[in-house]
Amino acid sequence: MNACRPARYVVDDATLLRRNAVHIDTLLFEKDDLQSYIKQKPNRRVLGAFYPYMYFYYKGSKGKPSGFKNWLKEIGEEPAILDTALIRRSANQLDLYLKKHGFFNSGVTTSIDTIKKRAVVNYRLSTGRPYLLHEITITSLDSLLLPHLPEIRQGTLLKSEERYNEETFEKERDRITLLLKNKGYFSFSKNYITFRVDTNISGFRADLQIYLNRPNENLIGKNGVLPAYHHPYHFREIYIQSDFDPKDPELSRPRDTTLYNQYNFLSAGGTQTLRESALSECIFFKEGDVFNQDEVNYSYQRIQNLSVFKYINISFREVPRDSVQPYYLLDAYLNMSAMARQDFTVEADATNTGGNLGLAGSFGYRNKNLFRGAEVFEFKIKGGVQSLPNFTDSTIQKKLFFFNTYELGPEMSLQFKHFLLPDFITRNHNVRRMNPRTIITAGYNLQDRPDYRRSIMKLSMAYTWRRNAKKSFAFSPAEINSVYVNKSAAFQAQLDSLRDPQLQYSYDTHLITAMRFSYVFSGQTPANTSFLYFRTNFESAGLLMRALTNPLNLQQNSQGIYEFVGIPYSQYIKPEIDISYHQVFNKNSSLVYRVNAGIGIPYGNSSALPFEKSYFVGGANSMRAWIAYTLGPGSYLNNQGIEQSGDIKMETNIEYRSYLLKFMGSGSIEAAVFTDIGNIWTLNKDDNRPGSQFKAGQFVQDVGVGSGLGFRFNFSFFILRLDMAVKMRDPGLEEGSRWVYGKQKFVIGDVTPNLAIGYPF
Repeated sequence: MNACRPARYVVDDATLLRRNAVHIDTLLFEKDDLQSYIKQKPNRRVLGAFYPYMYFYYKGSKGKPSGFKNWLKEIGEEPAILDTALIRRSANQLDLYLKKHGFFNSGVTTSIDTIKKRAVVNYRLSTGRPYLLHEITITSLDSLLLPHLPEIRQGTLLKSEERYNEETFEKERDRITLLLKNKGYFSFSKNYITFRVDTNISGFRADLQIYLNRPNENLIGKNGVLPAYHHPYHFREIYIQSDFDPKDPELSRPRDTTLYNQYNFLSAGGTQTLRESALSECIFFKEGDVFNQDEVNYSYQRIQNLSVFKYINISFREVPRDSVQPYYLLDAYLNMSAMARQDFTVEADATNTGGNLGLAGSFGYRNKNLFRGAEVFEFKIKGGVQSLPNFTDSTIQKKLFFFNTYELGPEMSLQFKHFLLPDFITRNHNVRRMNPRTIITAGYNLQDRPDYRRSIMKLSMAYTWRRNAKKSFAFSPAEINSVYVNKSAAFQAQLDSLRDPQLQYSYDTHLITAMRFSYVFSGQTPANTSFLYFRTNFESAGLLMRALTNPLNLQQNSQGIYEFVGIPYSQYIKPEIDISYHQVFNKNSSLVYRVNAGIGIPYGNSSALPFEKSYFVGGANSMRAWIAYTLGPGSYLNNQGIEQSGDIKMETNIEYRSYLLKFMGSGSIEAAVFTDIGNIWTLNKDDNRPGSQFKAGQFVQDVGVGSGLGFRFNFSFFILRLDMAVKMRDPGLEEGSRWVYGKQKFVIGDVTPNLAIGYPF
């Protein structure tokens, strides 16, 4: 604490800036926004009183320079010595800010309060009465723009009787420019838009005239210059080259031309990166079309989403006009350079789950352009070993060194950048705009544990598409999972002794034929502002098999369950929802609120959800104070060591995230404080798991609460996360004693660490 005292780093005749205080007589402005106009910032503090970053800088500046000291200076901060010149500049900037927002009679005064060589600078803003817009007109002497003025007026962002605001003026400028560019006016820019403001009317009102200039407005009448007009442009030719090298354009000079679907495909020699049909599907303007900026931007985005090119450039050349060719035409040039077609990844993991050690690894291969149509083929095989306790007292041991649990799983997927549907659907312009995808996946997973062996075969097909940048959809018409479980005699005997049908069903062989639909809304933007994330899924299993029961003459087994080739098939519906709100305070801190809930309802052929489709809590992305599968269901206390699951899940999380310091050049370390609240429940009463059933008037008593601290090591290309959480409220304890630290002291063994990649939500 003594080392972090700021006064020791300040010379005798200097004063340290402790804080900038903004005082304003209106609630129209956020003080954080006003703070951004103040030129000198105080040093960052920790716990409101200590200055570790200034200390790092001080230690890095002392003595002989070294690599370590240079790093300390880099993550540290030079003392913010009070600068009166910057105070004057800040006051001027704040006053200008108020005037740009309609407060023409504003004023800013400053004062400095100094205590023990530390200063608080007060900025007092007096706004006065704001000016309101009165009459708004949009005019032009350009005869070709006149037909568009009614549409421009109809969509204007500027309204009469609203406060004068130059930020809205700039947005209006951008809106008008884009509107005209989408009408074909390629050469129009926002510099042609002039705002004329008249404040010489009574009642704090201002008349506003928006004027669209002609191209040579300032030269008309000089030396006989006649007025020129803005003209809409049409596309003449479109040239596409996918083997362009931006480092050597001369070597990329095209030698061959292929005409396909009104597009000119150029090549410097050799095979094109993509088939003409695949690339033309991503271009939304063609010969004869009116220039449209939105279509050009969308085409660039779609080509970029192919993930095949590392360089993409779209440029335009105006076709010379003369007496033979008097039209306003453009030639478009799309130049692209391909990235590496294939790559592979190798991953290794070491785990420690409650003292049970494990090792895992995987190898992945990817081809991003398998059939020259931007098809992505991926193959991944993963395997692992772990030491786990037996659920039973069986003496049968299958060990490799001290590991007794093994897992092996190959998986393949093939993604097409279009719908695998008939051509009359896929060629439709509206379908093309949805950025469609078709994904086919096949996989196998073998789990060999001391008490059972489980093998899972999976085959699925899914369509994904986007309505716009914020809304995306996915529909899987067919997902088939075949699960085969071979239990040891001792494990089967233990399951039988528990007399728990739901638990028994979780470890039975079964077949799942499901359909799934999901919708995702993400309001996140590059502007680093607060946003909402919303995801909902709906899954239904067994409808197809039920429809085939009579045609295939499927028979029931001794338990009255229908089977397909000797395997019972599952039937259930499963809706779920995930909502989070990211409240961004500034670029360094944010607060995230999240609610995640779902319910699985078995019916017909099923008495419970299959184990892999049921809900669980705990682990790195859920209730972090519990190991995965160990919390719940409800207030049930699991003494058997068997992984627990449920039919209902309700969870909410609150997490504060804050930047700490830079490291390794572009990397950074972030800190987090979080609380997780939630649990799982069974839908029906389970006599063998007392307290597990969800009851509307009682479920609040069954929720678990965990809190903790976390660190995120942001390497820019991925985030390594370490979260450390403790149980604050454990529903498995006796009722009335569920708040853990009401009767016991904290010990380090209470901490549950979680190491993961990426944010938890």
